[in-house]
Amino acid sequence: MSKKKQDITIEEETDEDFMTRITQPRIWTTFKSDFLFQVFTDERMDEILDMFKNNYIHEESLCVYNELSSDQDSVDQFLYLVKHWISDTLSTIVIEKSSGRSVGIIICRFCSIEENSLEFSRLRLYEGEKWNIIQNFRSHLSQKFNIYQYYKSTAFFRVYAWFILPSFRNQGLGKKLLDCVITKQLPEMMHFGCNLISGIFTNKKSQEIAKSLGLTTLYKANYIEWANQNNINLPDNISDENSIVRVMGYKINQE
Repeated sequence: MSKKKQDITIEEETDEDFMTRITQPRIWTTFKSDFLFQVFTDERMDEILDMFKNNYIHEESLCVYNELSSDQDSVDQFLYLVKHWISDTLSTIVIEKSSGRSVGIIICRFCSIEENSLEFSRLRLYEGEKWNIIQNFRSHLSQKFNIYQYYKSTAFFRVYAWFILPSFRNQGLGKKLLDCVITKQLPEMMHFGCNLISGIFTNKKSQEIAKSLGLTTLYKANYIEWANQNNINLPDNISDENSIVRVMGYKINQE
């Protein structure tokens, strides 16, 4: 490099500029110029909890089948777990630019084989009868399919919940959320020895979107059949339309 180039001064970043930059939420992408996809931050916690309390538990298949909203202990336990799941800030939210509010979220966490023993253990009891039923089913899936053994992996990126507010659906936001995880976050997880994403997808729509982005079915179960076998009382008016629950996964090839 010439002496002349070395002498060229570049405007230095001030301490204030630096602090502003590093404290801003990380933005993965802008979608249709109307929505931002960014990393969850703590100041959004109450907003996200309201989304789960007022919308998610009334629409997500397992919550509806088990009438989770009728059991306050189960609702409280679920919301407590949501706060725990998103505490590591690996989740992504959708922000409507015009209003500044959150309209969707995908909750993800880095999971390792070392911490796997308690998560879906039948020995672990939660508050709330309805939530324990849901967790027992998830434990059943975990016992039927061991993702660590199947992929010969010691860690994976788990999808815990994935939701778009009803009035913002059919615009591709849900698909873009999962795509951000697969194409933006998961490659970064490879630095920690994690090149795998998996989750439990409980309805046809989410399963179709996941499949379109490369996830494959690793194990499937009929929730109504499992509930009947385990003497779980279900509402009379539920149908088989979304009774198939799928464990799905995707692995990035490491070269």
